Amino acid sequence: MSKIQIITLTESDLGNIQMFCGHSPTYRRGYDAKIEWLRARLGDGMRYTLLRVNGHGAGMMEYVPGEYAWRGVEAAGYLFIHCFWVVGKNRGHGFGRQLLETCLEDARGMNGVAVAVSKTHWLPTPKFFLKNGFELADQAAPTFDLLVKRFNKEAQLPRFKQVKKKIPLGLTLYHTDQCPYTQNLPGIAMQVGEKLNVPVNIVRVDSANAAQESPCAYGTLAYFYNGDLLTYRPAGTKKLLELLEPKLAG
Repeated sequence: MSKIQIITLTESDLGNIQMFCGHSPTYRRGYDAKIEWLRARLGDGMRYTLLRVNGHGAGMMEYVPGEYAWRGVEAAGYLFIHCFWVVGKNRGHGFGRQLLETCLEDARGMNGVAVAVSKTHWLPTPKFFLKNGFELADQAAPTFDLLVKRFNKEAQLPRFKQVKKKIPLGLTLYHTDQCPYTQNLPGIAMQVGEKLNVPVNIVRVDSANAAQESPCAYGTLAYFYNGDLLTYRPAGTKKLLELLEPKLAG
């Protein structure tokens, strides 16, 4: 029988208990930045919860009261899940359900739990949450669904803000330290802009409110070119050039 541990990190754990995401030497700078980003959010009720199976890292979940969500949402009164990840051979054994239950229990007495999902890579996918009693509350371009599990059926559903904002011409990157895997993106954007001779704008999203007002519903990461969304996922030099090629040709 598998031994399951579910550990929610406290301030004293940060830097002492290894987080699940970005802990390899490749992302050391991003990992350290994530620790400090998370430390600053604990006072807002942010929770980072580890799943361990037989002593090995198997997954993680990050969630926060909706008022402080770092996504382009209005979700006051709900807990909001940023990230939910169960990896490889640990899937399909009910471990994810046990991890989710930690968040559901924390939300008792609130309106419920919400999460932004997508059928494409980089956000949680909808299947797991729909299977566990979530329902569709809203949608946003290009591929975002907002799912919710309501405890208070009279409560207003959470929704995407879908902010209309003037974005500078050229290549614009919105970024934060929420994810270790984005550590090199500002430098990549500057190099690509120099190579293509296009202006580059780097926008550091430094608060939950700024994330909620982002022109991309993902909130914490987005590339735009002349106001059009290129991607909300980390893009290396090659991928970013591929995304820009048709825009420049047009």
